[in-house]
Amino acid sequence: MLFFNPRAERRPYDDALRAILNLDAGREGRRWLRAWSLLNEGATPLWPLPRLAAQLGIAHLAVKDESTRSPLGSFKALGAPLALLRLVLRHWPDRGWQAADLLAGKHAAELRELVVISATDGNHGRALAAAAQSIGCRCVIVLHAHVSAEREAPIAAFGAEIVRIAGDYDASVREAARLAAANGWTVVSDTSYDGYEAIPRDVMQGYGTIADEVLETGGTPFTHVIVQGGVGGLAAGIVSHFWERFGAQRPVFIVVEPEQADCLLQSARSGHAARASGSVDSVMAGLACGETSPLAWRFLQPAVDAFITVGDDAAVQAMRTLAEGNAGDVPVLAGESGAAGLAGLVAVLADPSAARQLGLGADARVLLLNTEGATAPGVYQSLTGQTADAVLAAQAAWRSHEGIDEAALLARIEQHARIGAIDGGGVCRIALTDADRAGREQLVRWMQEAKLEVHVDQIGNLFGIRAGTHDLPPVMTGSHIDTVATGGRYDGIYGVMAGLEVVRWLDAHGIRTRRPLVVAAFTNEEGVRFMPDMMGSLVHAGGLPLQQALDTIGTDGARLGDELQRIGFAGAMRCGTIRPHAFVELHIEQGPVLEAEGIAIGAVHDLQGISWQSIAIQGQSNHAGTTPMHLRRDAGHCAAAIAVFVRELALRFGGAQVGTVGSIELHPNLINVIASRATLTVDLRNTDEATLQRAEAELAGFVQRLAVEQGVTITARSLARFEPVRFDERLVGRIEQAAAARGLTQRRITSGAGHDAQMIARIAPSAMIFVPSRGGISHNPREFTAPGQLRDGANVLLDVLRALADDPLRSG
Repeated sequence: MLFFNPRAERRPYDDALRAILNLDAGREGRRWLRAWSLLNEGATPLWPLPRLAAQLGIAHLAVKDESTRSPLGSFKALGAPLALLRLVLRHWPDRGWQAADLLAGKHAAELRELVVISATDGNHGRALAAAAQSIGCRCVIVLHAHVSAEREAPIAAFGAEIVRIAGDYDASVREAARLAAANGWTVVSDTSYDGYEAIPRDVMQGYGTIADEVLETGGTPFTHVIVQGGVGGLAAGIVSHFWERFGAQRPVFIVVEPEQADCLLQSARSGHAARASGSVDSVMAGLACGETSPLAWRFLQPAVDAFITVGDDAAVQAMRTLAEGNAGDVPVLAGESGAAGLAGLVAVLADPSAARQLGLGADARVLLLNTEGATAPGVYQSLTGQTADAVLAAQAAWRSHEGIDEAALLARIEQHARIGAIDGGGVCRIALTDADRAGREQLVRWMQEAKLEVHVDQIGNLFGIRAGTHDLPPVMTGSHIDTVATGGRYDGIYGVMAGLEVVRWLDAHGIRTRRPLVVAAFTNEEGVRFMPDMMGSLVHAGGLPLQQALDTIGTDGARLGDELQRIGFAGAMRCGTIRPHAFVELHIEQGPVLEAEGIAIGAVHDLQGISWQSIAIQGQSNHAGTTPMHLRRDAGHCAAAIAVFVRELALRFGGAQVGTVGSIELHPNLINVIASRATLTVDLRNTDEATLQRAEAELAGFVQRLAVEQGVTITARSLARFEPVRFDERLVGRIEQAAAARGLTQRRITSGAGHDAQMIARIAPSAMIFVPSRGGISHNPREFTAPGQLRDGANVLLDVLRALADDPLRSG
């Protein structure tokens, strides 16, 4: 049955509701929960189902898959733990306890007398029991007659004390309240009632994490959101986030319930929180609720456009549809309640008049929530005819098939590594040398073979453009092809070659993206011959005047502009002509973190600021044997003292601060002569600009004091100075979600090296994807990343670029 809500409004999110549920509180809770070991790191997948969308006659269909949220198997892992944390912090406000410490059990001794209790159909009870075990308090769970032994066992496994009753879910809610009142225990439920709203509010706020993850990517706006009913807590948590973000321009909200547990539909009919009209018993156990939560109803009544009920058979069919994939869509493991959203969508679309009234037409972009996996594996198999393991295996096979050709990617990298090859398997392709020219020419040939429109700008940056279906700002990827003198075969070139393989994949699958796609190779990223580094991207972003860059004199005395002309890559395109909608750079980590932690993908969220200086010391040459130590003006000693100071400074600052003296030159550089001159370089880096400035100031003060003490003249010259960069939060979230959808472990990571993405971040939303580097080695012929890891990174790039290139908005 479908009921259009006559009380639904389109208006800004009001202050009274914001005081209960709001984005800031939700994000605070989300940060807290990241410390819980039973929540998987990163966002859950947002699976696109393009083939099913086409079959249903809508533009876009995606499923937010909560089955991967936690070993607990459902979205409930977000609600009960957050509510328990807030409960403890409210009860003991003066202890100064931190959420991470509570979840790690560090205050278990103080909490052993706390007892929490709740009724459940399975998932909420399991999440509460697990959270209680983590913090160290007692947990009692009340189960009604319809909860299977298969659902009871995992709850008991977390140490919960089980109480069984003969009635239905609502009877178990009443029994939990009675036991709590009789024993002085605390009910932790997402169902509110008179005088009991704080904890249900916190539970609902936890559920908002799901919407926050969808929205933080800034991806394709959804015109419709279909969410499961139950008592209304999940729906309220989701609706509140979308409503606060979009106000009167919010999506159309549709709530789905079982036919026999229609409490929300009945509430919409009556205009107040009401009871269900049926028996409540349903195969959709998580939605088999007879009474609406009054607190949740405050959010749903003014915002939900329609309520629909579906039968058990429809839910089971939706489970099978998701499990099988649809003519090539990814198989999704959705439990009985998890598939209800798809069942609701199918039911609405079966009624053309209702679909038109709700705007579910050819332009509709629909979000579904898979709220649970196979939390009762036996039930899942009996309903779908497949085991959960079989569906997950099919999902893994889909990931492997729907991805970049590993052999083709490796072949490109290997072939390009022959240009400028050196002993040991490394590469020397320094910017604007003959080797760089050969590398550029090969790249241009590959771009032309891919039917890309090739452009070269005035600083020599290379761009291969694949047209989109709309005249919109393009999505850009790429990196650089120049190397240091003893470089490896993956630094820079990997990101460019992976971009070409993304183009190859799109062509092979006949996919036209809405936005153009650009593969870029930027000039002089390494800065070995011409300083500063990342020059081509810096000029493109407007951070360095073109003429100044062209007039740069290299270490060999050559002028950059002349060398561009010599190798034939002084292009005509005005620098900065292409202003991307977004830029994503794929790169090897060049550090040890991912490998050490066994993480497949790094979602780079920030990049260290860089301060490069050249320090010149003028002392006096003299005989090494006849000049007393106290009369020396020793430039070599001063250089050594600065090198020691830089290391000690970095160790003293700690955190992200690093410092390096990478080059020292002495004159006359003889064993028996005191050095009259010394030149050294200092490289200081930090992710915090204020701290980096403090490090620079301390170094400057030390150098001044040293000059006076040693009777020498010291001058410092800045070679390069870049502030730290924080990459676009939405793009970082997209990378996390793409990695999760590929079944890859991921973590947020800081880049210690400079990259072209930090320059493009000045003009467009930007982010980076890292893959592990064996031993953290880079700028070395022994640089290595395993083929499978290279493929994994390229697959994440593919998925992120596809999503970005279909963004309909004109700006990033």
